[in-house]
Amino acid sequence: MTKTKKKWHAFLLIIGLLLLVTGCALDAYRMHPEFDIRAGSIRESVLIIPDVSMYELSSSGQAMLRDDWSGVGRQNLQDAILQDFKKKNCKVKLVQLDTQTAQEIAEIKALYGLVHKTMDQRTFGSHQQLADNSGFVFSLGSLDSILQKFGADAMIFVTGYDQVYKGGRKALIDLAIADSSGTILYYTVKGTTQGKDLRDPASTAVLIRDLLSSFSRMEG
Repeated sequence: MTKTKKKWHAFLLIIGLLLLVTGCALDAYRMHPEFDIRAGSIRESVLIIPDVSMYELSSSGQAMLRDDWSGVGRQNLQDAILQDFKKKNCKVKLVQLDTQTAQEIAEIKALYGLVHKTMDQRTFGSHQQLADNSGFVFSLGSLDSILQKFGADAMIFVTGYDQVYKGGRKALIDLAIADSSGTILYYTVKGTTQGKDLRDPASTAVLIRDLLSSFSRMEG
């Protein structure tokens, strides 16, 4: 199975769960048990460039990854997230990479991918074990060194999937915030079958507004 097909099957699994659990949408979040204490020390966060995959589904059921759509969706997500946090008076800046930091971020993203999968399975998936925030404890290991280079105290990860087909659209976005210790403080998921399109800035802004509706403002 190709990488594209693997990502597509993973997407279908998530969307299938979304429809099974809610009928039309998924809107959920978890916070670290010590969120209030830990978040209080965050002054500024750095947003990692969102990982976005958009697919076109043909009438025969064939899915094709659209890099052009994915690029537009990535930019729209990035802009909407920065704007939404700005409205919340939270300082968030987009990561600026050089040769050295690009490699470090690539390694961190790979690690986050593994933790992300576990969070999904244990929090919202078929192996759900965490019905509330009390057991929501996940870590990437210390991020202090790389965050110091960016002049930030926390790192934000975003993943977006979008399926476009003749009969409609399905979208799923999730966002996680990790502090300098690498501890995941906040994780939120928003899925919809209501025609939202990551290629459209206004539609994306609404999705992000809903995605972060549960977010408790970080001081500073």
